[in-house]
Amino acid sequence: MPLRVLQFGLGPIGQACARLAHSRPDLELVGALDLDPDRVGRDVGEVLGLGAIGAPVRDDAAAALAELQPDVVLHTTISFLDRIEDQLLTCIEAGAHVVSSSEELFWPFARNEAFSRRIDEAARQRGVAVVGTGVNPGFVMDLFPVVLSGVCASVDRVDVSRSVDAGRRRGPLQRKVGAGLTEAEFRAKEAAGGFGHIGMIESARALAAGLGWHDAEFSETFGPHLATADHETEFASVREGDVAGIHQTATVTVDGETRATLTLTMAVGATDEDRVSIAGDPPMEVVVEGGTFGDTATVAAVVNAVPRVAASRPGLRTMLDLPAAAAAPLAEPVAV
Repeated sequence: MPLRVLQFGLGPIGQACARLAHSRPDLELVGALDLDPDRVGRDVGEVLGLGAIGAPVRDDAAAALAELQPDVVLHTTISFLDRIEDQLLTCIEAGAHVVSSSEELFWPFARNEAFSRRIDEAARQRGVAVVGTGVNPGFVMDLFPVVLSGVCASVDRVDVSRSVDAGRRRGPLQRKVGAGLTEAEFRAKEAAGGFGHIGMIESARALAAGLGWHDAEFSETFGPHLATADHETEFASVREGDVAGIHQTATVTVDGETRATLTLTMAVGATDEDRVSIAGDPPMEVVVEGGTFGDTATVAAVVNAVPRVAASRPGLRTMLDLPAAAAAPLAEPVAV
């Protein structure tokens, strides 16, 4: 019996998640939630360009959940914990598991302990699981190096870098990294908050937890990546000397010693590459040439997690708790 799936949010990532879920034989897309009046009341298949599939778009979450009774909600609305709590609780109270692309939800415990406790308690009471995932955070700079360390007898240090050509990505991401701004405009947006890549510290904390560095300390840097040439994308014009994107780092320190560094460059014109270097026994150097294309990988990470989350023990969970997701449907659910 396919798992019944409701898509919460029909932005670019949400639409792609809905489309992928509809294509999966082990999932049944039963509807969607969105506030856009041009979408509400229509068939979600028509919104996606697939033709009618008998799945409505609604704007009242509680009513839609009661009507459509999904097993799992694909939640792709907002990055920040304080703005998604009510959305998550509504899903939980309806008895639905939640897989969310919210970056802060990937590892929310240190950022907001009270939020994490409330979500965990509510999910346990209703017998459902809640998980945040994606490509970054969710895979490249956290889960991936932790999994690689599984074939090491010991790990002294991990260095992870991710370089992304933002010019190949969707418009909202190019705006999020400031492509085309002057440096002064970038700094003003930085001061206002909620700007740039969200989830760097979450990745660092998950990596440290996965490697058993429980007394780790964390620091982060953030700044503009300036263009060395002119670039034109579908969504931005970047002049030489202006902002092409962001350069962001996180450092994990244990007993005064640097044990991990995470370096992210997300900028128009950057070279696409992921790299994990492990100093350990044995040492490892893993390079993903061409990188992990985030717009596709984020969607795949969310949808592929659905069967694992539905089989998980109730509560607020993380991707470190679950069996590794795969593109193929689960032959048999694995309870964890």
